Amino acid sequence: MTEPSLDLAGPNPWQTRSSAVLFDNGRLRLRDDAVIQPDGQAGSYTYVEVPWPVVGIVPVADDGQVHLVRQWRYPWGCNSWEIPAGHGEVGEEPLHAAQRELAEEVGVQAAEWQPLGRVFSSAAVRAHYHLFLARGLAPAGAGYVRDGAEDDLRTSTLPFYEALAAADDGRIVHAFSIVGLFRAARRLGIGR
Repeated sequence: MTEPSLDLAGPNPWQTRSSAVLFDNGRLRLRDDAVIQPDGQAGSYTYVEVPWPVVGIVPVADDGQVHLVRQWRYPWGCNSWEIPAGHGEVGEEPLHAAQRELAEEVGVQAAEWQPLGRVFSSAAVRAHYHLFLARGLAPAGAGYVRDGAEDDLRTSTLPFYEALAAADDGRIVHAFSIVGLFRAARRLGIGR
C-alpha cells in the first residue's frame, strides 16, 4: 500500500483586498481582512495575530522525568498542567526565548536542545509556535524572574510515560503541550 502524500505545495486560492487592524494592545492584534474566497465570492476573514514567537519546551531529565507546570488559565476558568512555555520578544530567536522561559518557569537550563518543529493553534490565530526538547538539565543561574501573572505557577516532575498518558487520556488539555509531548516521545523512541 502506498503512503498518501502530504505535500503542502499549491497556489494560494485567497485574495486579500484590504486589511484593517480592529484592536492592538501591543500583545495581540485583531485583524479583519476583506478577501475574495476560494469560490470567488467576496468575504471577510477576522483573526488574532501574535507578533512574537511562542515557545514550548519538553524538559526531560537524564532519569526520564519530565518537568510540567500548572497554572490557572483565566479564559478557561481552571488550572492546567502544561509543558513550560511562553513568548519571545519581538525579534528574539525562538531558541533564546525557550532557554529563558525554561529558566524562569522551572529554574533549570539544558545542555542539549532539539527542535520539535512548528505548529499553528487555530485558523483564527496567526502565531508562530515553536517546540523544543531540552535534555542535559541542570539548575539555572540566578537572575531569572517569573512574570507577575505566573505567581501561581507550580512545577512538578513525573515519569515521561505518565505525562504522555495524561496527554492521551485528557488530564492534560493544553493542545500545545499535547503536541510537544507526543513529538518528544517520537524523538525519544517512546511508543513506536
